[in-house]
Amino acid sequence: MNVLVYPSTHAGAPSLVQTLTSILTPHYLPQSLAPSQLSVQEYPWHTSCALLILLSPPTDHAAVRKYLEFGGRILALGVGVRKGTLFGPSHDFGSLSAGLGLGMVKDTTILRVADGNASIYISFSTATGTSADVSIDDTTVSVSKLPSCPLDLDAHILGRYVEGNAPAGILSQSGLVAMWSCTTPLPDVLLSRSLSALDLRFSTQRDPDLQPHILPQLLLARPDSWHVRHRVVEALLGSSGSAVGDESQRGREPFVFEDVNDDFHFHFPTFPPTVKTTDHPILELVPPNSSPNPKVKHVLVPPKPLTSEDERIYTPQFSPSAFFRATDEFSSGTEGASPDSWRIGEALLYGEVVSSTQTMFDKNPSFLRALPSPIVSLATVQLAGRGRGGNAWLSPAGCLQMSLKIRVGLKGSSSVPGPTILPSNLVFIQYLYALAIVNACHILDPNSQWAHKVRLKWPNDIYGLFPSSQNQTNPVSNPKQEPRKIGGVLVNTSFGGGVADVVIGSGLNILNSPPIASLAQLASTPGLSVERVAAAVLTSFDRLWSSFLREEQGFGPFMDQYLRSWLHSDQLVTLTNRTPHRSVRIVGITPDHGLLRTVPLSGGEFIDLQPDGNSFDMMKGLISTKKG
Repeated sequence: MNVLVYPSTHAGAPSLVQTLTSILTPHYLPQSLAPSQLSVQEYPWHTSCALLILLSPPTDHAAVRKYLEFGGRILALGVGVRKGTLFGPSHDFGSLSAGLGLGMVKDTTILRVADGNASIYISFSTATGTSADVSIDDTTVSVSKLPSCPLDLDAHILGRYVEGNAPAGILSQSGLVAMWSCTTPLPDVLLSRSLSALDLRFSTQRDPDLQPHILPQLLLARPDSWHVRHRVVEALLGSSGSAVGDESQRGREPFVFEDVNDDFHFHFPTFPPTVKTTDHPILELVPPNSSPNPKVKHVLVPPKPLTSEDERIYTPQFSPSAFFRATDEFSSGTEGASPDSWRIGEALLYGEVVSSTQTMFDKNPSFLRALPSPIVSLATVQLAGRGRGGNAWLSPAGCLQMSLKIRVGLKGSSSVPGPTILPSNLVFIQYLYALAIVNACHILDPNSQWAHKVRLKWPNDIYGLFPSSQNQTNPVSNPKQEPRKIGGVLVNTSFGGGVADVVIGSGLNILNSPPIASLAQLASTPGLSVERVAAAVLTSFDRLWSSFLREEQGFGPFMDQYLRSWLHSDQLVTLTNRTPHRSVRIVGITPDHGLLRTVPLSGGEFIDLQPDGNSFDMMKGLISTKKG
């Protein structure tokens, strides 16, 4: 989960992020949120945000209210507050006018949020603060108090000003919004009181130098295909000029694979280790004098499959044995791999905490090219996850984040044995993988109780249909459903020697609690796990990919199934990337190049849109040119 400080442009944001990191690590990842990211649908900040800290009025009030409606929490600093009615002129909060039936106010410095059946009006001041003292328990601290910013609300008091005994900080009756009328920097004791009141988890023993740190990965394979692990090592060692080590001791001696973004240090540990440390047990498997350089990524190659006791100690957040058993279960009855290869999901790199599964593949071109295919990189937590178009992908525990590397020959230019593909058909990989996620949900839900609620948003997002927040106040016989993002797909491709190395990254919320939308909230029965969902997705994609290559008919055979699963059939949207803007109806995907096909409402020829370069705001019905 993340704690986001808004806006990133505020002078106090960097120091606040640093303070929060020292308080909240390792439970939360504090980050700043830019104004441009607040309402961009491709940057789903709200899906993994435990707390939004507001230092100035948001540019998109609706996005903040929506986040709060789904269980989000807000801490607002440097504000005045009143409940139920608009501020009077005596409070010096500016001229306001209520929207008629729209739930809006004219002055954008006033944020209205719901608190039960009432509303809270939060005013952000730009005035200069004056020195004041705040009393909290038996402690008095100095703050910068804003003039004319009363907290006029019947709420739980977090702290009071010494002079006059007026509230300095309050918590709303819902317990979801904390507000202080003093500005940043907020003293640590007041900040900690606010975090505790908002039910955030953190240690009272602070370490200012504590930072989330990357842990070693394990190179594993399906127990009945354990030789695959050796094949991967041999391929890396055999890559000319890239590996450093004693080739006469292949598979037994440590070696280093150096690349542009990362240097991969491979170790062959013994179990149990002879050296004991006080940190994470998996660090005991890495030589104690290993480099602390952040470019170094340690990879451990166990001599045999992990036992249940090994998993309890070294991979407590993920069970490789459960994952491999599930791949066997879900691939039962399917055609096996050729003798010189293996099935998708049989070779696995797992790390509890990594930078980014996608970056470790596609930002290290020599490593990517040397790695045999297929191979999966899977993590419990990512510290620098990536989304489409360079967007950040926030990856809390409970979310499945993995990247799959596959290799395929290009028709007309490949001398590599095996199936080949037309270069123009590579665009369909993102659609096939998204479809595999939907199919996986149906595998996990054989009684069709919830899988039909998992839908696709063009071009690469996964959504779930959840009960609308309107159902809570206006229950109806046919409750409305609201699409909320639960995942996404990112595909990167590199070419060379007549082949394409394709890295398919995906993030999918599985076990997350609100406000993060997840599969667990859709599923009506327990039993979901990251291991089983990952196995179902990979085996489903294996079937689709094999069929796609074998039939050589492009995306045509899969089109009906894809369109049944997406959200857009006959949707009316406005193309703002045209002058003048055009109103169109979505009719499907072009079978040749995978473009979004639309037809103008005014008549005329089709307008086809590229997946890259366009941003689709589904809620507003707008397709615009994606900003860089």
